[in-house]
Amino acid sequence: MTVRAVAEAAVLVLVTAVLYGLGYEFQGWLFLFSEHVPGVSWFYLPAGLRVLFVLVAGIYGALGVFCASLVINVLYMKDIGGTVLLLTAAASGFGAWVALWVLRLGGVIEAGLSGLTAAALMKFALLYSGLNALFHQLVWWFFKREGVLFWVDVWPMFVGDLLGALVFLYGLKGLLQLRKTRRAGIF
Repeated sequence: MTVRAVAEAAVLVLVTAVLYGLGYEFQGWLFLFSEHVPGVSWFYLPAGLRVLFVLVAGIYGALGVFCASLVINVLYMKDIGGTVLLLTAAASGFGAWVALWVLRLGGVIEAGLSGLTAAALMKFALLYSGLNALFHQLVWWFFKREGVLFWVDVWPMFVGDLLGALVFLYGLKGLLQLRKTRRAGIF
């Protein structure tokens, strides 16, 4: 890897980490009411950032989310530490990346995102939400995080990630469409 490639990768990781951290703060500010238990929400808008960052920046987006999740977990989830802290951040950072690779292996999403369809995005959001919820809840259950009820908490996390990802992605699509419409002079 060249020095330039390493620098670009570092910038991608840093930018995604900062943006994901800001997304988490925005979530807490605007959607705290949707929290089921600490770390599990019925609506989690930063899930859309995870999906976008992994789609656009690949492993570097996943690393950025992982790094931001480490900081978020240290600051806001005082009941976890050590291995649980690392594994929770890994679930957050790499769940979307694993989902992307599964879909690439299955031929649903091509490298370079050419031919990306709404159906492929829906499959990605569904698989990512399921993997993320399972990874988080399995880590917390296996390490006996206090108050974890696997079969109760996995569903709000799945629903929250799915809704957050879909609202974010379709909101972004709408903004891009509005921008395209304005450029065409319709508004």
